Amino acid sequence: NNDGAKAIAARLALRKPGPVPVGLNLGANKDPGNRAADFAEVLSVCGPHVDFATVNVSSPNTEKLRDLQGRAALAALLAGVMETRAALARPIPVFLKIAPDLSEDELAEIAEVALGAGIAGIIATNTTLSREGLTGKHRAETGGLSGRPLFEKSTMVLAQLSKLTEGRIPLIGVGGISSAEEAYVKILVGASAVQFYTAMVYQGISLAAKIARGLEALLQRDGYANVAE
Repeated sequence: NNDGAKAIAARLALRKPGPVPVGLNLGANKDPGNRAADFAEVLSVCGPHVDFATVNVSSPNTEKLRDLQGRAALAALLAGVMETRAALARPIPVFLKIAPDLSEDELAEIAEVALGAGIAGIIATNTTLSREGLTGKHRAETGGLSGRPLFEKSTMVLAQLSKLTEGRIPLIGVGGISSAEEAYVKILVGASAVQFYTAMVYQGISLAAKIARGLEALLQRDGYANVAE
């Protein structure tokens, strides 16, 4: 748990503008209440101090948060967030981060809602609740699983989402990336950009530059001028 939107906004207000974008993860309070309104309220308080925001309805560590991924609930939530965004002095891009543990029908609903909401892109995916294939003694621990076991599942969701959205919205591929080759797979199935986090625990922050250089070599090998191509 963090210190809350007001405390974070106060800290963000002190930062000096720089070349690196700063994004904010919008979440809901654990306490019962109007969770959809929580997202809009956090954006209202902190939005003036960040460069983009992500609507995270897919964290497995907040009980029942993933219930907000259904068509009606998600549409209402995004409508409130986008209304708040429009009221900001500097409307910022808003992304939607989804779970990897979705059926084809659920994914189709999310794609439909996202395309109609006017968001800047979809992040696929968050961590998984699945423990399929794990053999270690800690495999029964609760919470979201990230890293290598997530790669195939998240990539399949990304590929499905790419077909559903037909290039009408940017997709960001996340889940199990630890090399340029794995980042390239995400791009080939439809990602415009990639994110990684768990691999930096093992390889350090310099992994970002290493993957960028590796991607450049892979693109050149296959005759592409850039990722967009």
